[in-house]
Amino acid sequence: MSGIIDRLFWAIKHGEPIPPFPENLDISDAYEIQKKVSERIYSSKLVGLKAGVTSEEMQNALRISSPLIGGLFQENRLDDNPKLTFREGRLIECELGIFSDINGNVQAVCPAIEFAVLDFEKKTDLSGPNLVASNVAVEKFLLGKKSIDVDSLSKEKCSLFRGNTQVNGAYIGNSLGGPRESAKFIASEALRRGYALQEGCVFLSGACGDVIKAEPGEYRAEFGGLGELRFEIV
Repeated sequence: MSGIIDRLFWAIKHGEPIPPFPENLDISDAYEIQKKVSERIYSSKLVGLKAGVTSEEMQNALRISSPLIGGLFQENRLDDNPKLTFREGRLIECELGIFSDINGNVQAVCPAIEFAVLDFEKKTDLSGPNLVASNVAVEKFLLGKKSIDVDSLSKEKCSLFRGNTQVNGAYIGNSLGGPRESAKFIASEALRRGYALQEGCVFLSGACGDVIKAEPGEYRAEFGGLGELRFEIV
């Protein structure tokens, strides 16, 4: 296991393609690999978790029975109005950010954007355990202002624009049955997998609508009453 940990650490740290995995990696071992690799990459403590592969269609394609979770760290968080250098394989996901206690009780919500990178050296390596080991493709995330109006604002629609062209639109509270159900699921899965959560952690509940290829341009994501987020890829 130490060999794949070393190779994953190097690839993720330096933004290189994810190296080949051993065949038939067990998902429990994959979660342990994820945590060990993250401990080496990030100096900060875990600030939250993301849910990945939240659609039943994608779960069926990957032959898994439930969503996956990956760690979020302070080093992953972007400042307001960030400018990112173009990177092959980067994807944009509009999401709902959920602030919760360690038991999954929701305290607030906010607009969120996740930047994920799917870049396996061997394209046939795309599987549930391999995604888990590589931290469910986490690269960066962007959060907007918090709101405690959880039930009302989580029903808002998100519209993502590149320039003046809309490239995605969906209701933000649909993933995993809504923010309260999402938080309970992620907190429960965190407990089962041995993550050390902090009070006031943030959960990303999964992509709303389509996952968009991150092409160069200026982006604006409108989240109705939750506000908007802006970023640029150059």
